[in-house]
This record gives sequence, structure tokens and C-alpha cells, in this order.
Amino acid sequence: MQSSDMPVPPESGASETSVKRKRSTKNLILRCLSALAVVVVIYGCLRWDVVNSSGWAWAGLLAFFSIFCMREFYRLVRLGEIQPFSIIGYIAGPLWILAQEWELSGQSQRYLSASPSFMVFVFAVVGSMVLQLTRRSNDNSLTNVASTVYGLVYCAILPGLSVHFRHFQLGESGWPMHGIEFAIVCIFVSKVSDIGALLTGSRWGKHKLIPRLSPGKTWEGAIGGLVFSIVLLQFMVVTNPRMALASLGKPALVLLSILLAVGGMAGDLVESAFKRNSHRKDAGTGVPGFGGVLDLTDSLMVASPVMYFFLVLCGAEYVHS
Repeated sequence: MQSSDMPVPPESGASETSVKRKRSTKNLILRCLSALAVVVVIYGCLRWDVVNSSGWAWAGLLAFFSIFCMREFYRLVRLGEIQPFSIIGYIAGPLWILAQEWELSGQSQRYLSASPSFMVFVFAVVGSMVLQLTRRSNDNSLTNVASTVYGLVYCAILPGLSVHFRHFQLGESGWPMHGIEFAIVCIFVSKVSDIGALLTGSRWGKHKLIPRLSPGKTWEGAIGGLVFSIVLLQFMVVTNPRMALASLGKPALVLLSILLAVGGMAGDLVESAFKRNSHRKDAGTGVPGFGGVLDLTDSLMVASPVMYFFLVLCGAEYVHS
């Protein structure tokens, strides 16, 4: 019998690698386009605030995003058979952020001696406890209330600390952005570490960072993210030496870059832990390339408090407008 020539199947390993690279490239393009759209919106709000000597556009944008973040967070919680009182979060989250701006702008002093944002927080805690009393079952009573309040903290209070950036001044000099630069630095320096980690990790990544949370993240990618953050902040200061942060000196700026990069990565990994617990790959589907709004803003949950306390420790003071 004459043996017929059998076609040689393509190497599965090579084909899988090619498919992964194509997916990675497509995902990177989608991320860049989504990030560009978000940058345009952020710039528009910050620009409006600068022109009008206000902070309401920035606070309004944060309040708007907080609603979608909490919506996705509470969805993840419900997959664990917990029933948070999401309506409390939807009301208290944006109200807390707007109350912060009301206080910082000095408007609340005309009407109230107490802190409006603290009143909102108390409303969320007490409201959750009271609503739990209306349910027929006592199952998961503690976790229902706790997850409701934590959703407020995680999706509104932590990223909402960036409202303070609009009212910070570092030193007597500084360019006329009146604290807007702090918000820009916090967002871009923390997020560019994600892009740097993706690029360097996909090319040189071999050693897994925390595989139980995010199998795709590597130590090589994390180092690359740190480098990207350091380079970006140095570039921003060199191209605009009038920035208030320039007065801190290069060592302090390198430290800030590292803190924001690590904070951004930590925020990403924390959200990964939540998604793993709920057996979800993404928190949502509203942002192409990222997943949900929570997937886009997760780094700010840690980076915003880091930036806030860094500025306070460096002597930043509150000013109006």
C-alpha cells in the first residue's frame, strides 16, 4: 500500500501565541481609545473649573462615576448571596462627594455648622440598618449592612478624596491651575503604570506577581509600570517647570511616582480579588478594553488617598478656588 501524504497540522503552540498577541494588541488599542475619551471628558471638566474658578464640574464628574462604580460593585456582592441596600449607596455616594465640594468651597458654612459629608455617611449607616429591619429574613444581616457601607467607602469616599486636590495649594508659588495639576498627576501617573505593566509584561513577563488574583500580571510588568510612572511625572515637570510639584525636588517626585504606581497596582489587585470571589472576569461591560467603569477607575481607589496624604505631609494648604 502506498501511504498518502498527510497534511501537517499547524503547531498549536505557535497559533495560540499568535492569537494571544492579536487579542492583546486589540485590547491595548481599545484601552487607548477608551482612555482618550475619558481624558477628553476629564480635561473638559477641569478646564471648566479653571475658567470659572470652581470645583463643581470635577466633583460632579466624580459623583457621576461613583454611581456606576457602586452599581457594578453591588452586582459583584450579590453574586455572593449577599443583598446590599444599593439604593442607599446610589444616594449617599454622589451626595458625599458633592457635600465635600460644598464644604471645601465654603458654601456650607452659610447654612450648617456640622459637616454635610459626615451627615451623609451617618445617613448611609443608619439607613442601611433601618432597611435591614424591613426584610423578612435575618440571614446575612451583618454582611448586608456592611457591604452597603463598604460600597460607599470603596466607590465614593476613597476616590472622592481627589475633590480636595482642587482646593490644595503647595507653596506660595505655582501655576494658575489652582490644584488641578494634583488631580491630573494622580490619574495619569497611576494609570500609566497599568499601561506600562501591560506592555512590558506581555513582552518580557515570566515571573507571576500574584497568580491567585491576576494570572496575567508579572513582576517584570510591575517594574515596567514603575518606570513608566517615574518617566511620565519627570516629563510633566520638565515640560512645565511652573508646576507646584516641581518645588518638591526630583527625589520627592520619584517617591510620589512609585507611591502612585504601587497604589494603582494595589487598587487593581483589590478589585481582582472582588471579581475572583464573585467568579467574574470583569466588573461590567460599559468601557471597551477595560470592562466596566470599576475596571477603569479601580486604581484611583488607592491612588487618591495616597496622593491626598502625600500632599498633606508635604505641607499643602487649603485655598478657595
